[in-house]
Amino acid sequence: MFAMLLAAATPAAAVPQTDFLAGIRAGKQLCSNPDPVNKSCSTIDSFTKAADGTLTDTGETLLAAEPPVTLETSSIAHIDGATNCGMMDMADLQKGRLRVMGQLLPPDQNAVAIAKIAEKLAFIAGHKACETLHSNGGKLTKSAHIEGLDAKIEDKPVAWIVPGDGYKVAAPSAPVPAVATQ
Repeated sequence: MFAMLLAAATPAAAVPQTDFLAGIRAGKQLCSNPDPVNKSCSTIDSFTKAADGTLTDTGETLLAAEPPVTLETSSIAHIDGATNCGMMDMADLQKGRLRVMGQLLPPDQNAVAIAKIAEKLAFIAGHKACETLHSNGGKLTKSAHIEGLDAKIEDKPVAWIVPGDGYKVAAPSAPVPAVATQ
């Protein structure tokens, strides 16, 4: 409720695009690979603040386009300006929820599928992952890295979106343009 009041009181232009906390205070979600025509994102991250000040990042990510399969996970976020970091925690993944064609899998099927995903992602457990927002020529992008791993993660276009505007996690209608790295 507080975020909605703050969002109504804050003009959209006043929110610095690369400031995670400003976007969160404005009640917005972060959409990766936005497709404004179809109102779709490859990932939508929502942020909530607990009474003790802890921020939780709940993200729904597209795993497969046909049929659409998404994974929703929640983890503690540590935000400093344009950077959002968190620990790659297998316990968070094991609490994940899978959806096929928008429908949650039954708990027994979810547990089996999550176990298979966890096996494939075990190598990143215990590593700090960070995402940093960049604005270049009016376009907002997100770069990511995982500490201790030598893996190239491509930059992604992102946009702050307003909950309730109809955006969903889905494949884009057209290929997402590549983002030039600096």
